[in-house]
Amino acid sequence: MKKLILSAVLLATASLSLLAQEKGFYIKPTGSYFMKVTPVEFPAINGQLARDKTTTITGTGASATTTTSETALTGSFGQGFRVGLVGGYQFNKIIGLEVGVNYFKSEEQDMLRQTVINNGTNVLSLHAVGKVKAFDVTPALVFRIPNTGKFQPYSKIGVIVPVGGYLQINTSVNDQTGQIAASQGTVSPPGTRTTLVLAREERINPKPTIGFQSALGFDYKIGNNISLFSEIEYRNISVGGKDKELRSYDGTATVVVNATNTPAGSKQLTLEDQPKGDREVNYHKTINSTMNVKGQPNYDPTKPSDDLRSYINIGGLGLNVGLKIGI
Repeated sequence: MKKLILSAVLLATASLSLLAQEKGFYIKPTGSYFMKVTPVEFPAINGQLARDKTTTITGTGASATTTTSETALTGSFGQGFRVGLVGGYQFNKIIGLEVGVNYFKSEEQDMLRQTVINNGTNVLSLHAVGKVKAFDVTPALVFRIPNTGKFQPYSKIGVIVPVGGYLQINTSVNDQTGQIAASQGTVSPPGTRTTLVLAREERINPKPTIGFQSALGFDYKIGNNISLFSEIEYRNISVGGKDKELRSYDGTATVVVNATNTPAGSKQLTLEDQPKGDREVNYHKTINSTMNVKGQPNYDPTKPSDDLRSYINIGGLGLNVGLKIGI
């Protein structure tokens, strides 16, 4: 009986000693690349739907023919590179807690494209591309499969808390038809049109939100306190706009005589020329007639404008690799 009790005590002591060895803090510098897995249609840009539209004009006068093709632009800003630093604490052989601080930069995505080709000549080109830069904090629970070997598999589940970042949209315009200037309210003298060459940059700041992450991975020990690790991670987060700022606006508007196709005068376009209603926009879940909405009778261009909030997706499936260092 005494031997049985002694054996049980020794076994319990060894088990507790093994569990204690698994406890402790660690850090994980990591690098990642994510692919998009949930593409959705991009939000409208300044009232224009996310479309790739090409118009081709053949011939002149009454015999001219026009053909049009149009495609919805879809994608996700979840495709891109991420770097981060993770701090963790292992409570025992099975359960741990990690908190990561990450910087993510997405690949550029086409959000709007319009082209008009008149008898082989490109007379209108509009192209808008967007990219996301974001900082986030990612707390997660880690569940390990007890293993005394060098290979130690695990899974984890947690949340994504964005703490900074923005969506940047760059738009380039080369319009020799006068359509875009006219759509913006420019009134050209009779017998003329206003052509436009323009580059603009907008930045949309996000509304606070929370996303989801999960991962399957493994550690591979290469030393007493250091391991290589690799993970397959799925992350999904939908981000709505809080406000928008027009940060750059640079171009030239030229009045062209239609009969001779010659310029009659031009004007440089700068950010300072743009009304405050174009430079600053506040987004809302719901808008009403008391707000400063473009197109409403009470719209005041000298004040920030109001618009409906739209959302982008930053979901992706990625590969994380790095080092796990015990401290």
